[in-house]
Amino acid sequence: MKFIKSIVFILIQTACFGQTATLSLALPDIAYIALAPDNSAFNLIGTSYPQAGGGVSFNYNILKFINFTSAVGSGVTRTIRAQITSGSIPSGMSLKLTITPATGMMGSPGTNVSSINLSSSQQVIISGIGGSYTGLGSGYGYNLKFELVISDYSQLRAGNTSLSITFTIT
Repeated sequence: MKFIKSIVFILIQTACFGQTATLSLALPDIAYIALAPDNSAFNLIGTSYPQAGGGVSFNYNILKFINFTSAVGSGVTRTIRAQITSGSIPSGMSLKLTITPATGMMGSPGTNVSSINLSSSQQVIISGIGGSYTGLGSGYGYNLKFELVISDYSQLRAGNTSLSITFTIT
């Protein structure tokens, strides 16, 4: 009987012994941004109303989305800014950028301004971004709508203008 008790005691002791492993996890600071479906050029094409005497409107149904991934340190948030980095808006016009959230965002994707008039100065369009991601591609992240607004018809001149708009995440 003592022999069986000794075997059971040895088996219990063996089953109770374990090993400890130390695991270190490291997540780097991450700030990735992309335009979807891509960063290709798009055109704002002026079209006249079908009747003489009507104003000029611009085709601006271009679907662009800002996708991003962000990992931040404790208490830190990120900001996305937009600015015109080359070219200039023709006199008598402004380029309005409207920003709205789309689907697919996870974490703390921040808060967007509703709209701005783009210029050569950096302007915040999304602030308070924490650890988050938007999803990939069109329909995810923040939706960008561009609208060319005519403020002074007396300055309108026919022609073509090219602009580069840069979006940065910091």
